[in-house]
Amino acid sequence: MPPTLRSARKHYRLSALIARRAVREAKKARSGGTAAVVGVVAAHQITQAQASQVAVEEMLAEQEIDSIAEALLNIAAFATEPSTLTQMIEATDTDFEFERLVESIVQEAARAAESVSIAVRPDIYHVRYVNPPCCARCAILAGRVYRWSTGFERHPGCDCSMIPTTIASPYAQNPDQLVADGQVRGLSKADMKALADGADLGQVVNIRRRAAGLNESGRALARGGRPTPAGIYRLASDRAQAIELLRRYGYITT
Repeated sequence: MPPTLRSARKHYRLSALIARRAVREAKKARSGGTAAVVGVVAAHQITQAQASQVAVEEMLAEQEIDSIAEALLNIAAFATEPSTLTQMIEATDTDFEFERLVESIVQEAARAAESVSIAVRPDIYHVRYVNPPCCARCAILAGRVYRWSTGFERHPGCDCSMIPTTIASPYAQNPDQLVADGQVRGLSKADMKALADGADLGQVVNIRRRAAGLNESGRALARGGRPTPAGIYRLASDRAQAIELLRRYGYITT
């Protein structure tokens, strides 16, 4: 198993802490009405975005990768627009839905800011690093290197990290080794036998996903009529246009 960056572990713990705190504080704020909840959530989104920007810098520095950002993040832009956030909160029917929404949208701000911090740096990619033990769906994608514009899909509750790095990443993980080390959850005895007989982990997981009707969760492409960074990457034909659109929609400044 390749070593994890110390800064990546620090960011993972901090991001999870901020998301849990957001849920706790949002629950307390409910007695003050939706506007109070919106304020709490937006504040935590901004905190997450700031932490992500710092984390990208720290992870690159720990790898001794010299990469200068071509633009600065506008941290406030990663908070969901109040009217949109109000609608999302009021659409929740149960405490579980409320808590899940707050946690996910705060984490979404962190991931969006992290992706933009990578996009504004030339020749920087990101690698998917799973936090074992992990599910089989994440295991088959462990160690995959993505372009700046290609984020990875997540299932609900996914805790995979993205590590900014160069194309020759030393942080590649081997899915088969994860299985051999007993770090993959959710595999049945039949799955394990098929793997022992030489089956490919990806085929085993994909067959079971189709049978169970499982789907990976995607990323929001727009919020309140404004494209998210993920939506901008879909729209842009190249990195230069993506930078232009990120600037136009307020995610970065000169």
